[in-house]
Amino acid sequence: MNDKFTFCFVGRSGCGKGTQAKFMLARLEPQGVFHMETGRFLRELLMLKNSTTEITRLSIDEKGKLYPWWFSMFVWLREIVEHGHADKHIVGDGTPRRMVEAKFLDNVLSWHGRPLPVCIYIDVSEEEAIRRLLNRGGGRADDTPEAIRSRMQFFYEDVMPVIDYYEEHGRLISVDGNVSPDMVWKQIDRMLGERLGGKWPLP
Repeated sequence: MNDKFTFCFVGRSGCGKGTQAKFMLARLEPQGVFHMETGRFLRELLMLKNSTTEITRLSIDEKGKLYPWWFSMFVWLREIVEHGHADKHIVGDGTPRRMVEAKFLDNVLSWHGRPLPVCIYIDVSEEEAIRRLLNRGGGRADDTPEAIRSRMQFFYEDVMPVIDYYEEHGRLISVDGNVSPDMVWKQIDRMLGERLGGKWPLP
């Protein structure tokens, strides 16, 4: 397991985490990779019609709030343990978002004998993030002005401490996300090549 990497993309909503995750998935595909798309998995998990859980989910989405920390932990454990993805590279999209999640993920991966995650922070200004969220075609139900404001606020309260945690432990890569997606990926590709050397696959 020593050569199986875990990369976590974090940043403000609208920073392009999903786009960059797809670039990375394409690069790692020949070696075996799993896309840990936490937000999508949570939404699928909670599509329980006419239940208290479904009503609660809709309330969270409409207000742009974070799901409880234990939901994210459950999804991670289900995919890594039950679904058997522990032997692949893992690309996390928009997770972890809280300190408790970051430390929990460290513990799970360490127990499996894997290297600890490298966090890739896509840094975009709040103004640019809001512009992208308001303008993206076929916007999500939670792309309302009120929900977007809430998501910007929990970025400062919950996600920034996670970014600081990875930086303090020497596991943070920070890139400028205000440029085009191709240019963002070039930054990530270069920095991972410098950090991982021959372990980072060439195109």
